[in-house]
Amino acid sequence: MSITISVLPHKEQALFRSALKLYETRQYKKGLKTSEQILKKFPSHGESLAVKGMFLAHMDRKEEGYENIKRGLEINPKSSISWHVYGLVCRNDQKFLEAIKCYEEALKADSDNVHILRELSQLQMQTRQYNKVVETREKLVKLNPTFPSFWMGLAVAHQLTDRYDLALKVVNAYEDSTKQDNTFDPLQMSELLLYKNWLIELSGDYQGAIENLKEIRSHVRDITAWKEQKAKLLLKVNRKEAAAMAYQDLIERNPENNDYIVGYLACNGLDMTRTEDQDAALEVLEGLQHQFPSSNRLRSAPLIFCNGENFIKAAEVVAKHALRKGIPSLFSNMRSLYADEAKGAALGRLIESCATQIRDTKRFSDSTEDESPLVLMWCDFYLAQHSDYYGDYERALSLIEDAIRASPDTVELYMVKAKIFKHTGDIRSARDTMDFGRHKDLKDRYVNSKTVKYMLRNNEIDEAEKAFLVFVRDDAPHKLQELCDIQATWYMRERGHAYRRLGDLGRALKQFHQVTSSFDTYQLDQFDFHSYSLRKATLRTYVDILKWEDTVYTHPCYVDSVKAAVGCYIELFDLKQAGNPFQLVPVTTDSKPLTRNTAAQHGHQNISAGVGETKVVEVDKDLTGATYVNADDHMVEALKLIERLESEVGDQPETHILAFEVHLRMKKYFLVLKAINTLRGINAEHPALPSMVVRLGYALDADESFAAPMKAALKGQLSKSFGDTSIEQSIETHGDSLAFAIEGSKGLLALGGDTNVAKAKAFLLAAPLERYGTTRTLLNLQEVNQLLAKCNISDSERAEFAASAKQVFPLATCF
Repeated sequence: MSITISVLPHKEQALFRSALKLYETRQYKKGLKTSEQILKKFPSHGESLAVKGMFLAHMDRKEEGYENIKRGLEINPKSSISWHVYGLVCRNDQKFLEAIKCYEEALKADSDNVHILRELSQLQMQTRQYNKVVETREKLVKLNPTFPSFWMGLAVAHQLTDRYDLALKVVNAYEDSTKQDNTFDPLQMSELLLYKNWLIELSGDYQGAIENLKEIRSHVRDITAWKEQKAKLLLKVNRKEAAAMAYQDLIERNPENNDYIVGYLACNGLDMTRTEDQDAALEVLEGLQHQFPSSNRLRSAPLIFCNGENFIKAAEVVAKHALRKGIPSLFSNMRSLYADEAKGAALGRLIESCATQIRDTKRFSDSTEDESPLVLMWCDFYLAQHSDYYGDYERALSLIEDAIRASPDTVELYMVKAKIFKHTGDIRSARDTMDFGRHKDLKDRYVNSKTVKYMLRNNEIDEAEKAFLVFVRDDAPHKLQELCDIQATWYMRERGHAYRRLGDLGRALKQFHQVTSSFDTYQLDQFDFHSYSLRKATLRTYVDILKWEDTVYTHPCYVDSVKAAVGCYIELFDLKQAGNPFQLVPVTTDSKPLTRNTAAQHGHQNISAGVGETKVVEVDKDLTGATYVNADDHMVEALKLIERLESEVGDQPETHILAFEVHLRMKKYFLVLKAINTLRGINAEHPALPSMVVRLGYALDADESFAAPMKAALKGQLSKSFGDTSIEQSIETHGDSLAFAIEGSKGLLALGGDTNVAKAKAFLLAAPLERYGTTRTLLNLQEVNQLLAKCNISDSERAEFAASAKQVFPLATCF
């Protein structure tokens, strides 16, 4: 931090510098005393007040800290130091946009401060303000042209704004300035040269990139990356013979890499997605298989594009190899092929044939030697999964039982049996089977995790916790907190869903917010790489990280947790509106506090304190989720999550269905209409649309406080876009779709009234009927079962529905 101290005598200036040094070494208590020492003599010194506030903010006295900083700025609003301090505190609190404003104010008073400019560029990268990053880093290069990371940062900034020619000029200028520097790290130089070659490629000069590759060959340490780039560039300039040799070389290095195989085929003018290339591609692949007989990827590649006899021939080679080797993942590897109905059926017939041959003759038809008895077991194992895929659960269970009898100690068999039980709707048997399998190998983390998931699906939260904690380190001071620290997001999500099914909305929200917090941490973790990657010159990887971070919030675990959290907030709001607010489930356990030093000795991850300072660790005491349940406005909290969904997964229909639910409760009718229209744009035939339109119309009619002209405009727009929409009519029009019946029933229940509830009940009770065909999935019928609970259903009607549902899923225990 640059120091420009005004007004202070020499002694206090020394104390001020000392305070800043103490901040850099994280000695916050000593730093606070030093700043207070200055303020005793000069209580109106703005910079000292700001520095004092900075120390307070880092000692968990944030409110007091911000007050001191703001008071210091009032005294001296043009102080670069005070604005810099304010920016540091905001950055520490992840208020990046506010921090940027502070740094910009600091630069008005000290425009050439390298430290401020460098930190500002990092904040601009974090917030993806790439054009501003270019301006900031150009200034850094001018101020300090001998600092390598400034040049690297400017090149990356130009690349991210698609100005590859300027990025190349920056890299070339930097190379020219370091030609006489023999101290440059060879690994960093290698990375920089490969990055430069990438920029040449991105600029469209493929021939120039090839020439550059030849020049840098002797300086590059990452030989695989160099060879990959060479093969790719040769193919781009249509030098197919040379490219084929390059890809052949790569395949020799790694015959399991699919990109190399696809590239090699492309060099021969072949594309696996084109039917007319099938025979030629198969011939090329057979040649490669002959050279690399151990390659699983080459062996299975023909399955992607072959059909008919060629497919069966290729599948037979893959299947017999896997059956002999006892590879449990055979079905998982083949599963994607089942999207083609003909291929799925052919695979079933092939394995049936193999099983028959082994059962009758103990060998395959093309073999002269007897196979191991376990080959038949692996055949049954595959066929059980095949039958499970097609919904033939009784046969699947019979086959997996045969496999278990043949090899009772093979854990994978119990995992598949548990999965079959799950698909039948018998989650209790699935849990018991998985737990039995777990005890076959208690040291297997994956099997343990699968067991925990099944326990949570069966709402056995305490049992799941005990099983999960088996693999938490013994010296963890707070084992439950450790589950959050290791960011086991799948566990938090499943636990949240279990609490929600049990009706404990507080704890459910707690879990879902812990998932979102973990993803926020992933996003924040990139901040340090804005400086580290530039120092180490790992620019290619750095750009990949930035692109990955831009999609981190689209991860299914995050999206599912956010949607579930919004659902919980909606339930809390509805309960409160109905005069029956949710009551928190009391805590039955409590945690012991411990000091920072004690926790640090045990490797606790959530501790950030001054060096050598002892303080009580902030253990999360809100185990019931009271913070979320007692929020002032549940819809405001839900809206924050909706905004994130709209920005990250706005192409998913459920995002706008949830937005509709939230905006309707907040009486933001224009936003409700926007949600309807957006959903219509994604899928004009979505089952939820009719009920959404009707509910908006009802809400407008019922809200007398809404301005008449705006109400008329909205109703006119609804009429113009959707006409006279009726929930009952939409269900009848799509009489063979259970999804329309479910969504329509939800709409009727939301409208309320005895008549609408009775209609919804009638539609729901008819869900197991034959007319709904394949739309009668287990998930759909489970949802119907939950909705019936809101229909004042009698015991006899409940029993009738359960009996009808069991005709569709005879082994289910969830109705």
